[in-house]
Amino acid sequence: LSSVDSWVPPKIAYTAMHGIGHDAAVRSFDTFGLPPFLAVPGQCKPDPTFPTVSFPNPEEKGALDIAMEFAKTNNCDLVLANDPDADRMAVAERDRQTGEWTVFTGDQIGTMLGHWLWESVGKDCGKPVAV
Repeated sequence: LSSVDSWVPPKIAYTAMHGIGHDAAVRSFDTFGLPPFLAVPGQCKPDPTFPTVSFPNPEEKGALDIAMEFAKTNNCDLVLANDPDADRMAVAERDRQTGEWTVFTGDQIGTMLGHWLWESVGKDCGKPVAV
């Protein structure tokens, strides 16, 4: 996609949902040469009372509302969210034409990652990808 003249890379909002994921996310983006994300204010520092969410699980309905509103205000295309101990991740994408959000399930995220891995490494590696 980056070879298409009209392609604009996505702008990303990230929330650690009051947990420990923020610093690791910053390091990951830096390590992989990605442009910095915008951190959702009020949710990037650890706080065991989780003051902005009723339940700090990014897969729960409503848990991404603040992050998606922040993303909309800042014209971000993607929301990435970790749960407080950063062992789970949620992804939401805003359609640039309609403004509608799609919140992906864990199965959908896994399928997209598997597809990317196959397309970028698997089909040309010359070795079995799965046993």
